[in-house]
Amino acid sequence: MALVDRIALRAQLALLAASGQLISEVYVLATQIPGEPDLTGVTVKRVSGNFVTFNQAGSGAIGDIIIAIDKIVAIDLAL
Repeated sequence: MALVDRIALRAQLALLAASGQLISEVYVLATQIPGEPDLTGVTVKRVSGNFVTFNQAGSGAIGDIIIAIDKIVAIDLAL
């Protein structure tokens, strides 16, 4: 069983992409960056199929990061 409801999470991610809201932290099971299991200070760039593209902008930022939706454990939104 998935840790989160992927359909509901996908819809929420699509809303976040449309709004451009900053996400404080995305907790995931694994990322493309070795030793970095969590993403900080990102926005949702694109939601497609079973994947979401996050963007981390700013000085020293990584750029685009692609994560499988079923690997996302939790999202902490910026207030």
